[in-house]
Amino acid sequence: MITFERMNNKQFKEYLEFMMPDYIQDTSTHYMMTKKQATEKAEKQMESLLPDQEKTEGQHFFHIKSGEQIAGYLWFHVSKEEKTAFLYHIYILENFRKQGIAKTSLRFFENESKDEGAEYCGLHVFGTNENAIELYRKLGYKQASISMNKVL
Repeated sequence: MITFERMNNKQFKEYLEFMMPDYIQDTSTHYMMTKKQATEKAEKQMESLLPDQEKTEGQHFFHIKSGEQIAGYLWFHVSKEEKTAFLYHIYILENFRKQGIAKTSLRFFENESKDEGAEYCGLHVFGTNENAIELYRKLGYKQASISMNKVL
């Protein structure tokens, strides 16, 4: 059984410690930045997005649980004023992949967002994340834009 448990402050801080290194690496790779530049960018983004940490209005942080075990993490934002939701991060731990947990988690995100008044939801996925892109398409997500770059 898949359940969703809100993170407390300690869990939120542990989650950021887990998430940030991968995010920094992806930012560095995909936006052709040095590790230092990517770290500075990521830290500024987190400060801007999360001034009150996990209690920032509209931000939602969940442990995805399979039984009693943490199977992954889910972070999204709902703007009641704009009636939109944005999925910032979904991560399923290796041992729990290919079990339908990501699909269940995305449906949870959509339902929670709709319950809070969102009429539209979006997300960002790096172009190299083919498994995620395939899942999103299967669930009805459409490509909204394409960002491209080239090393000179």
